[in-house]
Amino acid sequence: MYLFCPYCGLDLRFIIKEKLIARLTLRDRLVRIYMLFRDPFRTMEHIASAPDLMGGFILMLLCGFILTLKFILIFSWYGVGISSISFIYLLISAFTLEMMLWLSLSMIIGFAIKIVGGTGSFREILSLVGYNQVYLLIAHIISLLSLAGSGPVGSESPGILTPAASIYIPFIFVIAWFVGYGVSYTHMLKRVTAISASISASLILIIFFYMI
Repeated sequence: MYLFCPYCGLDLRFIIKEKLIARLTLRDRLVRIYMLFRDPFRTMEHIASAPDLMGGFILMLLCGFILTLKFILIFSWYGVGISSISFIYLLISAFTLEMMLWLSLSMIIGFAIKIVGGTGSFREILSLVGYNQVYLLIAHIISLLSLAGSGPVGSESPGILTPAASIYIPFIFVIAWFVGYGVSYTHMLKRVTAISASISASLILIIFFYMI
């Protein structure tokens, strides 16, 4: 398969990438998510070769559902009942928060990558961050179990949220590491440059959410 037309020199990489994306099925996307646990580096290369947003959307929904369970657990500590309407509102709020996190992390990494000379598209970064939400899903589950294990507490309940929140920090760095690895392929950057820019961007996001 030619990357450039042998006759006129036309860049065919975009056309090839779009054809690969069009061939992706739901099963392919689920396999990608699974393989992020088995062989994350090779899987990131595969995602970089055919970036799509559906896989990230699936993981965003899963993260939103776990976050909703966390909300319900915290409300139960204060004796707040959850009706079916309230559950729907909580679910929408959780999905909105997850979408904002996906977009904000993608935008700040994208900005950092542009600064260091990246030439790819924002869609590619959005896809890479989207798939790496699988590690955020693990953090959500651990955080939920941490809250459930602590049990309802009295006046100290706000303080118990801090350890549960700090669980996310190493997972955000893991996401940044793998996104940087994938970006080195999509944005034509040296691996160390892309990873360093991605981790630096995630550090800014962590400081913004945890310190301000």
